[in-house]
Amino acid sequence: MDEDVNLILSLPNNCFVTRKQLNVRTDSKFNRKIISAESERLSEDAIQKIWSNRLVENPRLWNGTKFRLHSITYNDNQVTFNLGVTCYMDFLGTNWSPRAKELQELGISNHGNPQVYMSDAMGVGCLVKTHDGKVVLLRRSTLCGEAQGLWDIPGGHTEPEEIVGKRNFQDINLEALNRDEVVNEIYNSVLREVRDEVGIPLDTLSDPVLMGVARNTTSAGRPSVEFYSQTSWTSDDVLKAYKKGHHLEADESTDIKMIAIGDFVQKDDKEVWKLLAPAAKGCALLY
Repeated sequence: MDEDVNLILSLPNNCFVTRKQLNVRTDSKFNRKIISAESERLSEDAIQKIWSNRLVENPRLWNGTKFRLHSITYNDNQVTFNLGVTCYMDFLGTNWSPRAKELQELGISNHGNPQVYMSDAMGVGCLVKTHDGKVVLLRRSTLCGEAQGLWDIPGGHTEPEEIVGKRNFQDINLEALNRDEVVNEIYNSVLREVRDEVGIPLDTLSDPVLMGVARNTTSAGRPSVEFYSQTSWTSDDVLKAYKKGHHLEADESTDIKMIAIGDFVQKDDKEVWKLLAPAAKGCALLY
């Protein structure tokens, strides 16, 4: 195990989960609890101030809606995600707050749960294996909101707006969401991230399968849902497409690296492992 990640769902014997096998429950009771005005440091106003400061540093940040992974149930080989909604402002203002540990301690004190006040925006990441057995890693640029400069798998967030359109997360009727639409968005978001961040066409990718879920301890327990997909492209094909720079999110990374999958999952390259983002470490541990 690695101190940057904790595995909260690890499936036995590589029993990866297809989109037909995943279940979701969406309910407002799975949302983050509002912080009572404990102090100026620990308050909803403090979240807004952090967001305002981050916008000054990086005006490209966008306060989109995100699904919040509240908890997971795993019974009789059935995986269920219990989902609320949150937003990127709350994610940066809680999970990435300089007082995140205090927020977790407050959650334990008030509710017996360190994550109750955390946004815990559900991240998604994908271990992409090329036809010649290489794993795709990207070096995150300074324009990213987190894990800048680290090597990472393609990934991002599942977007509620793909289902309900652009609206504030408080206005989303979670109880009315269609289960199949939510599940499809979770899996489709992974494919979009691979296409947009690397330049690999969707028609060359196998449908992703869920490997498990890891918590990022460097961002106060933020959950990252880790997937696996194969591309019919070789590593040379991927490198050529990436270096053309025509993909939609080309500015979110500065370099690409291809590593043999055996070396990646066995952590043979210690120098690379030290520079991996937590989501990438989670993928390596779950594969």
